[in-house]
Amino acid sequence: MKQLGMDKRIEKKKWSQKKSLYLGGIILFIALAFFGFKTLNRKIYKLEASRISVKKVTEGDFQDVILIDGNVEPINLVLVNTLEGGSVEEIFIEDGVLVTKGTPLLRLSNPAATLGYMNQETAIIEQINNLRSLKLSLEKDQRSLMESLMDSENSLADVQRSFKVDSLLFAKDIIAKNDFVNLKESYKYLQDKRNFMNNNVKKSARDNKVQIQQINKSIGLMQRNLDMIHENIEKMLVRAPVTGMLSSFDPVIGESYMKNQNVAKIDIQSGFKIRGRVDEYFLSTVKSGQLARFSFDGQIVNLKVKKVLSEVNNGRFEIDLVFVEDIPEAITNGQSLQVKLELSKAKKSLLIPRGNYFQASGGQYVFVLDNNGEAHKRYIRLGKNNPSYYQVLEGLVIGEEFISSSYDDFKNYESIKINK
Repeated sequence: MKQLGMDKRIEKKKWSQKKSLYLGGIILFIALAFFGFKTLNRKIYKLEASRISVKKVTEGDFQDVILIDGNVEPINLVLVNTLEGGSVEEIFIEDGVLVTKGTPLLRLSNPAATLGYMNQETAIIEQINNLRSLKLSLEKDQRSLMESLMDSENSLADVQRSFKVDSLLFAKDIIAKNDFVNLKESYKYLQDKRNFMNNNVKKSARDNKVQIQQINKSIGLMQRNLDMIHENIEKMLVRAPVTGMLSSFDPVIGESYMKNQNVAKIDIQSGFKIRGRVDEYFLSTVKSGQLARFSFDGQIVNLKVKKVLSEVNNGRFEIDLVFVEDIPEAITNGQSLQVKLELSKAKKSLLIPRGNYFQASGGQYVFVLDNNGEAHKRYIRLGKNNPSYYQVLEGLVIGEEFISSSYDDFKNYESIKINK
């Protein structure tokens, strides 16, 4: 019985060894299956090296620069506007010619306005004539009073002479007392009459002087109104306000213009400026005095912001840029240019070139090459950018290479196998 028990224990030991081998095989199989599954599940995209572009991470001077569209314009440009509304009746000159100040450009016709001015002119002339007639009447009345005063003084002088003689005769009892008293009373009456008329003439002269001054002032005001009416009629003839080169002048006979509507521009020919258009996003960033530049005939031409026009139209505002050095001779009015506007000073930064990769990654990651012919997705953080570079803040080091061409075909993969 004991021997049988011992045999059973030996069989149990053999069975445990088999079980251990069996379990070990299972574990090895699971491990191999896990690593195999992981290997098969790894996202790797294969492509030819000829289909990609590779750029290097560098360090250099980074400057915040934006590209803006600009047009060459005269630095001193005068707008020619209509002073009155009407339709074009005559055109006296062609576009693109040199004009002098006062040169007739076109004549407008506005019968309704002209008739209104003529009616106003007639009414004002009638009022002026009435005031002048009143002035003449006042002056005539003043002369009549003066003549009456002169007659009174003449009569007084005659009676005064008689009174002096009769006074001597009366003292010697040569003439009767009644005759002397009558003469004396007549003399006294003529004296009072002369004094009354003299005061009346003076008062009338003072009153007439004030009234005539007011009449003259009213006539002057009416005359100015009359002159303004003549000027308004003359405004139907549009003239050049300054001497210069005429441009944007293309009227047509019969074309209607409103009051203060632009009909032409005149370049005073004192130089050129660049009128640039900037996205409204940069409105608070762009200031007078900032520098800019553009390439022209193989040379770099430097500019400076002269004026910022803060009014926004269609998402853009305008700036005026002037030339820092001499204006290139080949520059002409109306040329379109692309200008680099500097928003900051240059400083040392880690840089990567701009490329098509940004459209797919949004600048959040790039595929960085290793030494084994593969490229791996790496998340990065970018700062500012200019037309040539992005500023790298995190995720890359100088000298590393990355794929700079489009990521559209493999943006969902983590790694790329590059076949050379």
